[in-house]
Amino acid sequence: MFTTSMLLMLIIGLVTVPLIIGAVTLAKDMRLKMNWWKWTLSGLWYSFLIFSVYLCFTFMGEGEVAAGWKMLLFLGVILIVLGVGLIRLLLAGRMSEEN
Repeated sequence: MFTTSMLLMLIIGLVTVPLIIGAVTLAKDMRLKMNWWKWTLSGLWYSFLIFSVYLCFTFMGEGEVAAGWKMLLFLGVILIVLGVGLIRLLLAGRMSEEN
């Protein structure tokens, strides 16, 4: 049986692959000095984003629309703060033009 949940996971999977390829290309173009722990933090942030969106819309699908919107607002603020911190961390290790 094919459900909307499976369709959502399929779409997320189809979006994730080009996103990873684009992230690698963007890191090279911006001359970011990326190592394993920076990639791990970026992957964890993306996983938290996907989990948050899926969680909030699951609440809405179960009939708890107000709880879904509140959770989306709460987790959205956390994701924005963590995303800004991650961007600042990634840009702090930028390679100079001479290298």
